[in-house]
Amino acid sequence: MQKTSWPASFISAINLKYSGVQILKTINKYIYKELIAPFLFGVAAFTGIFVGTDLIFEMTEYYTEWGVEALTLLRLFFLSLPEIIVLTFPMASLLGTIMAYNRLSGDSEITAMRAGGISILSLVLPALIMGLLTSGITVGITEFVVPGANYQAEQIIYQFKHGEQRPDTQYDLFLNPLDSRTSRPDYMLYAKSFNAESGRMEGVVVQSFEDGSPSRVLEAESAEWLSDGWYFYNGTVYFLDRENRSPALEFSSYRSRESIHSPSQAGKLGKDIDEMNIRELEDHIALIEEQGRTAYEEKVELHHRFSIPLASFIFALLAAPLGIKPQRSAGSATGFGISIIIIFIYYILMTVGDALGSQGSIAPWFGAWLQNIVIFTVGSGLLYHTAKH
Repeated sequence: MQKTSWPASFISAINLKYSGVQILKTINKYIYKELIAPFLFGVAAFTGIFVGTDLIFEMTEYYTEWGVEALTLLRLFFLSLPEIIVLTFPMASLLGTIMAYNRLSGDSEITAMRAGGISILSLVLPALIMGLLTSGITVGITEFVVPGANYQAEQIIYQFKHGEQRPDTQYDLFLNPLDSRTSRPDYMLYAKSFNAESGRMEGVVVQSFEDGSPSRVLEAESAEWLSDGWYFYNGTVYFLDRENRSPALEFSSYRSRESIHSPSQAGKLGKDIDEMNIRELEDHIALIEEQGRTAYEEKVELHHRFSIPLASFIFALLAAPLGIKPQRSAGSATGFGISIIIIFIYYILMTVGDALGSQGSIAPWFGAWLQNIVIFTVGSGLLYHTAKH
């Protein structure tokens, strides 16, 4: 059987292409190594700034005013770190990318790579991938670590300030969900005290509505959540009409006819936002809107669970073309200074967006993403301009 004879030019082209792919992989590995060290430096530097300017003062106050033991302070310190890391990862991504590409540019390595046929986009791609990976890790920390750490920290702080564990009881609970069909009140509930853990309420008043008009009022000393709903104890039900308010019955035990929220649902109204994961926050927003109230601030916070972590990618997009520009005199101090300026602008934009979004002056999602949109636009423009020249 006769063997196929390939043209020499074709074989040469394949070898050249294979060689080019291998060279690009080698260069990418080299750039990744250059990015990791300054990124870790940035994490340490910015975490140190947050710790030194805020956390240490809090720990000192707890020790001097409340006499908190060293082991408790140490535990509080580590419980506070996840929330700080969520903020420092994007900053470290910015600093690490600028420093890495400044070093490569200052030593003329970028020039040599481009002379070898490597495009700007190929040179920037490792930074973008690393930024995207950092964003994903930060979302995971925000969702699975930060809420639990914040909850435990608040429990510890409450305990040494009040000498007891933080109670699960809420006082003056008020629920007023609207009927989705009519946008009128479904029911109104007031409880003097409410405990989500035990599923009990004390001093309860429930006003029911029919077609948006009050139909009856239930008053009870207490209420308990059982498997099939709320049961009220020792109270009176009144029927309402346009002319009088007459008692219908007195009871020692009465099962509610209303579809009143369960303890776990109602309990979310008293939970701190920074102790909620994304799903809990979404449920919390839905519950607030059921009461006929706006949840602008909560919606801004929900979008922040993604916009702040994604800043690692956005900053890498901006930092890479800034670092690639030839700057022979650029060093770590210059990179750090540029990073501080960009971070300052970023947080000014975020503060403005938060304020406007929380007040409803602009859409909450836009308020939460304003700083990312601006930085992404500038970064994309710089990358395009750098690639063209």
